[in-house]
Amino acid sequence: MNLTDDNLLEFQMLYKKHFGTEITKEQALEKGLRLIRLVEAVSRVVADEQRDA
Repeated sequence: MNLTDDNLLEFQMLYKKHFGTEITKEQALEKGLRLIRLVEAVSRVVADEQRDA
């Protein structure tokens, strides 16, 4: 998955608003991709639990 420059800029703004710290574009890319992988993993677990219920 790729993040656009607009995605990264928005992530940087949200990160600064939430944590009070500015991050670089490279850091935003790394953290953004990690966040996406985390959400995907949690979503798979929830979907599996709902399917098995």
